[in-house]
Amino acid sequence: MSAFDSKLHVLIACGGTGGHLFPGIAVGETLSARGHDVTLLISEKKIDSLAASGHSDLKFEKMPFLAMPRPWSPKMIPFLRGLWKGYNDCREIIRKHQIKVVLGMGGFTSLAPLVAGRKENCRTLIHESNAIPGKANRLNARFCTSVLTGLEACIPHFKHDDVRCVGTPVRSSMTKDSGEDPHAFFKLQPDKKTLLIMGGSQGARGVNRAVGLALNELFGMGIQILHITGPNDYQEVKDAYAKHADMPHTVVAFCHQMELAYRVADLALARSGASSLTELAYFGVPSILVPYPTAADDHQTRNAEIFSKAGAAILMPESQLNATTLVEAVGSILSDPKKKAAMVKAANALAVRDSAAKIANIVEECIS
Repeated sequence: MSAFDSKLHVLIACGGTGGHLFPGIAVGETLSARGHDVTLLISEKKIDSLAASGHSDLKFEKMPFLAMPRPWSPKMIPFLRGLWKGYNDCREIIRKHQIKVVLGMGGFTSLAPLVAGRKENCRTLIHESNAIPGKANRLNARFCTSVLTGLEACIPHFKHDDVRCVGTPVRSSMTKDSGEDPHAFFKLQPDKKTLLIMGGSQGARGVNRAVGLALNELFGMGIQILHITGPNDYQEVKDAYAKHADMPHTVVAFCHQMELAYRVADLALARSGASSLTELAYFGVPSILVPYPTAADDHQTRNAEIFSKAGAAILMPESQLNATTLVEAVGSILSDPKKKAAMVKAANALAVRDSAAKIANIVEECIS
């Protein structure tokens, strides 16, 4: 139990994507450990159900959220109906559990809970993990007592009286060392440098194909590769590696133990979504960042620029990514121990290791 004497019941809206869900669970676990009651509001997506099944100590409520369509889309009518239903359902949940604080972790899944919380006289907060807030959080902020950001660069984008940078929480499972050997887990060699390749939730086909064309040169460096392809590209990537069966590598569609992947990695080739960057910083992994080219407001490029300017990453737009540029970038880091060490230090310096605790402190401040 924290030094905070009063017991709270907090509603955390965090469904829809892993980037909202896992940080929300991390905050929920922190508040629960301090003796507070927590209800996590999630969507009906499979990822939400899987995450909830691993946290039997927390309360979860499902709600059928819809993403906001374009203003004149015929989908706007069902969206507004769903929003109205979600608003009323949230008011009922708030009354039933006597909730005092509503925390939205981002996206339109947070809108109905925040509006309902405001109507029920709760304190309301929103968290934005990217360098540039999306249209959902720009709207959500209007119904909030406080706005929390993962990056300092995001603060000027909110016209609000109370905006604070708190970092983005890392899912709790990643912070625990199971003692398992990551090299053995992925069937990799402990004496070779490992390149971790991963796409974001929205896909990385451009990255996957560039890697496929560069495999001869990459393996020629004497490195090994752990490649997380995403489900759509798995077979195509697997076929590319089949031509190099004698070279050390592991190809998987999805990885359920990313903490082991980060621990085995000497360098990562990745998209620059906020969750990926938070985890790369936490584990001190240097990176080559290829922003998702059609991300809203090009926010992944803005995220990557922060890591690039800090010296933690090389920023490579997808338009410039090919076998030659990829091999040059990988070689420039893995063949230069001093450069790699400096990038590790820079990545670690960007990590906010107590982000969940900082958010929990602000939640407790709300009614102190």
